[in-house]
Amino acid sequence: MKIDFVITWLDGNDPQWRTQKEAYYKSTRMHEIKGDDANAECRYRDMDSLRYWFRGVEKFAPWVNKVFFVTCGQKPEWLNENHPKLELVDHKDFIPAKYLPTFNARPIELNFHRIPSLSEHFVYFNDDMFLLRPITPALFFRENLPYLPCDMKINRLYGYNIWSKTMFNNYCVVNQNFNMREAIWKHRKKWFSFKNLGFMSAMMNLVCFRVNKRTDSKDYEHLPIPHLKSTFQEVWDRCPDIMDYASSFKFRSSEQVNQWLFCGWNQAEGKFVPARAYSRGAARSIETKNMNEICDIIKNQRYPQVCLNDSAATDNAEECFERIRRAFDSILPEKSSFEL
Repeated sequence: MKIDFVITWLDGNDPQWRTQKEAYYKSTRMHEIKGDDANAECRYRDMDSLRYWFRGVEKFAPWVNKVFFVTCGQKPEWLNENHPKLELVDHKDFIPAKYLPTFNARPIELNFHRIPSLSEHFVYFNDDMFLLRPITPALFFRENLPYLPCDMKINRLYGYNIWSKTMFNNYCVVNQNFNMREAIWKHRKKWFSFKNLGFMSAMMNLVCFRVNKRTDSKDYEHLPIPHLKSTFQEVWDRCPDIMDYASSFKFRSSEQVNQWLFCGWNQAEGKFVPARAYSRGAARSIETKNMNEICDIIKNQRYPQVCLNDSAATDNAEECFERIRRAFDSILPEKSSFEL
């Protein structure tokens, strides 16, 4: 089984890109959104830590088939674009022209299936997600299927920010296309597996199933996500209007779906192996109060993978980023073959 990695990256300091972004931003109503950092400056800020992503992949996942580096035509000056495992992909190489340019991760990730040479099995990384220790393909795929968290929760209230509204949109699309009560019961050996989930989580799933009647809008962790390319095509075939509409937004909106839709779709069809939530790694927000813990996680390689999430709450950003780079340098000091 070939497994590819897909990583999206942006140089938010590029003057040409910033000029274009501002022009489109002012021409939409998106700038009127208050109290939500979905389109704030932090969403485009670069920690200058990308080289550690490549070093981690080479050292900890040498079995990867290909790395697809997806950008809007940018690349860091140190990147070895002739590396045999590296494929540079411009947005215009796979995203339909009517959706471009985009300043929104969702049209990018919703169209990954259009990358011609991408393998059926791939893992999607944001550029703030890093490998910290040796891993095997089993962290992402088992029995040729995505290894996905399936911890249920009692249905929650939605609508307090763009993120929660997006999860609710995913939930609606899945439940409109499947009778989830029947789908979950059909694959009950996965949803209620003592072996994979442990007794307490399996029993919690059973309680939630009885209460919810359907699956809730799931949180698949802010970590690298395993996907099947064929599922993207199936969703586009079954829901063309929804996918077209979601891909049309230049900036993040509460009216979109995101890549987690494909996870829920796979689970509805039973195309997954159950994992416990937060068993595959950890996500932390970059804030001064979290920096000691973040540096400890990196230096002591406490998890197989970590997401270091920049946000509007990130204070003293450059100082935090510098501490993160020093921590990575303690475990990944040597250049990878992806670097010139």
